[in-house]
Amino acid sequence: MKARLRVWPMKAVAALCLAAGLFPLSVLLGRYFAPEEAILWWAPIAAAYLWGIGGYLLPQKARLPVAVLGCALLVAWGIITQMPLGITRLLLLLPCLALLLVLPPAWSRPVWDEWSSGAWLGGLIVHLFAQTAATRPPFSGAMSYLLAVFAVYVFLFILSLNRHSLRDGMHGAEKAPAALRRRNGALVTVFFLASALIACWGKLAEWLNTAFQYTVLAVAYVINFIMSLLPVRQMGAGGGGGDLGGMLGAEEAGEPSAFAVLMEKVFMVLAAILLLALVLLALWAMGKGIRRLWKRFMAYLRRYAGETGEDYVDEAESILNWDERAQSIRNQLQNAFKRAPKPPRWESMTGRERVRFLYRQFLKRKPDAKMKTAREALSQDAEYTQPQANAFIQAYERARYSDEDISAQEADKLRKTIKA
Repeated sequence: MKARLRVWPMKAVAALCLAAGLFPLSVLLGRYFAPEEAILWWAPIAAAYLWGIGGYLLPQKARLPVAVLGCALLVAWGIITQMPLGITRLLLLLPCLALLLVLPPAWSRPVWDEWSSGAWLGGLIVHLFAQTAATRPPFSGAMSYLLAVFAVYVFLFILSLNRHSLRDGMHGAEKAPAALRRRNGALVTVFFLASALIACWGKLAEWLNTAFQYTVLAVAYVINFIMSLLPVRQMGAGGGGGDLGGMLGAEEAGEPSAFAVLMEKVFMVLAAILLLALVLLALWAMGKGIRRLWKRFMAYLRRYAGETGEDYVDEAESILNWDERAQSIRNQLQNAFKRAPKPPRWESMTGRERVRFLYRQFLKRKPDAKMKTAREALSQDAEYTQPQANAFIQAYERARYSDEDISAQEADKLRKTIKA
């Protein structure tokens, strides 16, 4: 169970790839047969996805029955709630049923190998077909759903291609080092987000324009609020107006004073200057942040390029160094005509040398034993009985690892015991 929980997030991503590939069919069927119920465009396939990824946590034998149970519950829900509104509404269940039935066989495949390249390309074709159909009147209003999920599908597709490319470049190793996978995945994510922003720049420009307009309205509101705080003197229609008119000049009744008009202009100029300063400050901060981000990104790329070589082992061998090749050929010729040294005679060896010689003879007969310890190799070999193996192991470990002397008679007895 712990192993399944550890792998479950990656399997959930794999199921999300399949669900994103089938999602356009769910949206088109929902838009056509249930145009006023947008929840039916995505809720059934989302429920099937959650049921499907929950099935991975079960033992392997129980996954297919649980998937079939999910299909039965889905069909029962369709018959009870949708069939009374029209039998054609049962077609809404087709993508969900396909999702539930295809997932169990994929759980036993390795991570990132659940779907073949043909399945990925099929999902791309389904998305492109759905977006073409969404321009038709019967499917109007479905494009926003399709574009959002299409972006997710393309991102997962790029990650899958990246993982397979890394694995193919590891010369047959199971997978690339974890640090290399993390760095490469981060780069793919950054470049994908940058591409998505560029592709959606028109919509993003509309949002920025709307934000700027709201900012201008907010500044105008603040200016009007400040102006409302200034006193405005009004001339009365009757007596007393002569003295006041003499003090403030010839002004008609109801008009703002000259001071108020002057202050209004002053505040307008100050507000314009303040707004311009804020815009310039924001642009300066944005430019500085972009430069800092760009420097960090380039430093990350340089570090990535340098550290990638630490995790990569190049198994290619250059054959263009003619000096090394010539020296290698000369060494091979010399070794071919050189006589092999004769092994020492049994009688001339000490007891310790005789025991080690017996083990070397054993390794010549059993070359696979070179990857094991003497105790493992001798105890697991069918050539010797248990007493023979124990005697050989004890004698060899004394000769190989201890300072204790071994007499020639003991070595001769061992030779007879193992019948070498």
